[in-house]
Amino acid sequence: MKKIGIVKDELFLKHTNGPQHPECPERLDSINTMLETSGLISKLEVLEPVDATEEQILRIHTESYFETVKNTKGVEVHNFDPDTSSNPFTFEAAMRGSGGFISSIDKVLNGDIKYSFAFPRPPGHHAEADRAMGFCFFNHVAVAAAHLLSKGIDRVLIIDWDVHHGNGTQHIFYDNPNVLFFSIHQFPFYPGTGSLDEYGKDVGEGFNVNVPVPPMLGNSDYNKLFQLILTPVIEQYKPQYILISAGFDAYIVDPMGNMQITESGFAQLTRYVMNAAEKHCGGKLSLVLEGGYNIPGLSSITKLVIEELMDIDNTEIILPEDFRNLEFIIEGVLGTYSKFWKFS
Repeated sequence: MKKIGIVKDELFLKHTNGPQHPECPERLDSINTMLETSGLISKLEVLEPVDATEEQILRIHTESYFETVKNTKGVEVHNFDPDTSSNPFTFEAAMRGSGGFISSIDKVLNGDIKYSFAFPRPPGHHAEADRAMGFCFFNHVAVAAAHLLSKGIDRVLIIDWDVHHGNGTQHIFYDNPNVLFFSIHQFPFYPGTGSLDEYGKDVGEGFNVNVPVPPMLGNSDYNKLFQLILTPVIEQYKPQYILISAGFDAYIVDPMGNMQITESGFAQLTRYVMNAAEKHCGGKLSLVLEGGYNIPGLSSITKLVIEELMDIDNTEIILPEDFRNLEFIIEGVLGTYSKFWKFS
């Protein structure tokens, strides 16, 4: 059984966006309860989170934006956009979210644990360099990627399977070939980004791979798209570390998306990235929670994903027998990205 480190903290429960908001503390409460009642908590390494430093945040966020978020500390409510507001604890929770994810990655690099999975609130992948949006303030996965680059790692792969496009992560690394960003997401959909023609700029051209998909795709559809599009890109890019923006709102009954992924489907995606990490970067793999708003589903998905990471389960990756409904998607993606990558 593989040694898995997780990051959780009571501070993450103190951030709120206001009443009836889908990104609520109950999301993490459900995961914490599942970890206790299932007995998984005793088999995991619960890591002591540390706060990110200002220097680590400023690698990807602007100083003026950092100060804006910092100045919300102790303020009852500050509205950044109609969906995104802070409370007195938001700044500290966001700092600990980024710092906790970084510290878990350092544990993987040092060989103390095999993989890591961080459960921060607020989430991160919509936060741009100078802008909070989509419930997000500091972009945890981007802060972590910049941390890896600072340690001399040259090729970081970020896979974002949240149902919403990770616009913030794209925005931050759009011209950076040292971070390959792959996003599969419902389109058109919030936040309106993630089209095929958003493939990076300057030396970063081709290192931003968007797979915009229509609603109602299921487990095997995602697996086929990963196999035909992501696999050849990984083979050529040869990442040294893989980070996952693990949003679970493509779940079949999630209120914020229109996909058909089941609990088993997320286990299959987890097995896929585990296999890729083992093949290309010595198993260096870390996940961070993004979306996922069906609370019972969030806890059951997380349980299966953790059991997959621990090798308690070894889920078979199932491909569709007939993928004619994917042909238009595949044709569009390969037509756009074949000038950057070779596809068989």
